[in-house]
Amino acid sequence: MASLRRRKQGKDEDALTESLLPDYDEQRQFEEEQRHEANRRAIIIHPGEFNLQSFIRSILEWWNRFFGSLLSYATALWPQGQAREQPLSLLQSERLQLLRERVAEKFNGADDNHQDALRRLWSLTFAGEPCTALKSAKWKEMGWQGEDPATDFRGAGLYGLENLIYMAEVHPDTFRRLVDKSEGSRAEWEYPFAVAGLNITFMLSEVLELHTAPGAASEAGPRTAAGRAFMVLLAESDVAFEELYCATYCLLDSTWLQMRASYMEFNAVLKRVRSEVERALASRPPNMLALRRKLLGADTPLNRI
Repeated sequence: MASLRRRKQGKDEDALTESLLPDYDEQRQFEEEQRHEANRRAIIIHPGEFNLQSFIRSILEWWNRFFGSLLSYATALWPQGQAREQPLSLLQSERLQLLRERVAEKFNGADDNHQDALRRLWSLTFAGEPCTALKSAKWKEMGWQGEDPATDFRGAGLYGLENLIYMAEVHPDTFRRLVDKSEGSRAEWEYPFAVAGLNITFMLSEVLELHTAPGAASEAGPRTAAGRAFMVLLAESDVAFEELYCATYCLLDSTWLQMRASYMEFNAVLKRVRSEVERALASRPPNMLALRRKLLGADTPLNRI
């Protein structure tokens, strides 16, 4: 096994946190009320106060409001509105609900099953080396920020760990390449592999609207173009998220090398990767192979499975 690169660790206050985005339904209702209020305003000219410039300006403002509302209405109807109104199939609803439940499950260091998952990841990473302790300095070689991996989870939860395990088991060559950072000219301060994986899980769960807001209907489908496009992929495969995760991790690593980034630039890299994922999904790829090609190009290891 190739030796693991030891990486210096830094402290980034914006590393992995719970989402602080406003409630989507409340935000949409507020915007609708603002538009309706603007459209109700009339052009009032008081006697003796007529001003040609003010009159022309008010006409233009009214026209802009009217045209903007008309354009918004047309956009809602075609083509995105049709996609938004398309009901989810029973299979899509079931798989979406399962994904949301998995995303919501927190990592519990006292849970035996969660501990076993950590040991599984250890055995896949350090072949032939038994995991003698769940708190060890060797965890940092895998890209955890300290000797106790349980302190790094936060927003990603148990599913972040399961995605790392999935990549190690299903795409072992890709996993090995990313852990060892065996390609490209690397910075002295590299991104931590395991914690980067948790960030990717959390980022994708936001893009795909897998965090249900309190009081929201859990069966409601995604509203964004990226989320709706993912529903097509989810109907095709029950591991669509995991496969998207693996492709996204490969994209993050290649973007990292392109940007010649170092540890403190991790969030900037992740932001660019998020935009690329959203753009690729919004193009409505018909299957996962087409999506991987959009993200990674035609000739990549993940496209040859």
